[in-house]
Amino acid sequence: MRLLFFNLLRKPLRTGLTVFGVGVALLLFCFLETVLVAFNVGVTMSDASRLVVQHKESIVFQLPMSYRSRIEQVEGVTGVAGASWFGALSQEPASNGATREEFFAQFATDIERYLAIYPELTIPVEQRRNLLGDQMGCLLGAKIAERLGKKVGDRLVLRSTIWTQKNGSPIWEFNVRAIYTTDSPTFDQTIMLFPWKRFDEARQFGGGSAGLYLAKVADANRSAAIAARIDALFENSPHETRTMTEKAFNLQFVGMMGSFQLLLRSIGSAIVLTMLLVSANTMMMSARERTREMGILKAIGFSDGHVFLLLIGEALTISLFGALAGIGPAWLVANVLHFNPKPDFFPVFYLPNESMLAAAGLAALTGFASGIVPAVAGMRLKATEALRSV
Repeated sequence: MRLLFFNLLRKPLRTGLTVFGVGVALLLFCFLETVLVAFNVGVTMSDASRLVVQHKESIVFQLPMSYRSRIEQVEGVTGVAGASWFGALSQEPASNGATREEFFAQFATDIERYLAIYPELTIPVEQRRNLLGDQMGCLLGAKIAERLGKKVGDRLVLRSTIWTQKNGSPIWEFNVRAIYTTDSPTFDQTIMLFPWKRFDEARQFGGGSAGLYLAKVADANRSAAIAARIDALFENSPHETRTMTEKAFNLQFVGMMGSFQLLLRSIGSAIVLTMLLVSANTMMMSARERTREMGILKAIGFSDGHVFLLLIGEALTISLFGALAGIGPAWLVANVLHFNPKPDFFPVFYLPNESMLAAAGLAALTGFASGIVPAVAGMRLKATEALRSV
């Protein structure tokens, strides 16, 4: 072991630059993985026991509110909540006197029914009671509340880009009555919910309709059959439906990104290949420079296996130090400091354990692949040939 570290420190600049190169490559790999997780967060948080009912033609078309009671009567459905996308921007005063606008997801819904379908949301009992008792109230996720600088009891002003009030104004005001948290790292904490009744009574158009329905089923294994029954209810009606699992619904939006995920994967593959070439070049140079030393080691009693382990160990050590240099900062920035480069686009931005393990595995694989050729060559080297070449 001492000999291994001694060899690494013989040329500290080269070793340090190699570790740095591997670390930068793995840091970029982790960042790309974090972005991919952010894009797929809606799919990750999906529950197989939840169905989404939307208009057959497009999600932009509304469905009658009367559908809710009919969906509830389908065997296997345990709960239904209607929801409509609000599409608004917050109106907060900026330091320069202008208005600062923030985009985040807002839904008008029957909050009590919604919370029954999404038990992941944790709300203090008193806040929940105040929320359900105030038609002007709203529920904010902890992250969007922090981003907006809001706490329970504050006033929230939104400018809707879709819905105007009956007086023609796009400005809607709410009381922040509750803030939800969740133990799930993939659940979106940037959502706002407010009472459906207030929304339906105040909006200028579209009364008595919902954008979609969320249905909870008792048995997730029967989701496909239940979805087919729901759609059969409204066949040949003016508002036919398309029912799918929550995961399939969210995959629609991921699919809109086209081949963007493939592009990110391709970039990640190029990074890994570059990392391998850098590490392999370092190990080949190191092995060539120490041909005489390997001959001396064998002459004084070191076996072929000892030389093999020494060279492969150097390559693995460099790669694993590079893994620490790359994965450590990525974990610190994403999971400890909670840095999010685009919070209005990525509601969840974190580095999962699986990605860190994959990065560590890539580092180990890179070290082994870059060290195997010089290690095998060193193992096969004859002491007399090595000493004769000097």
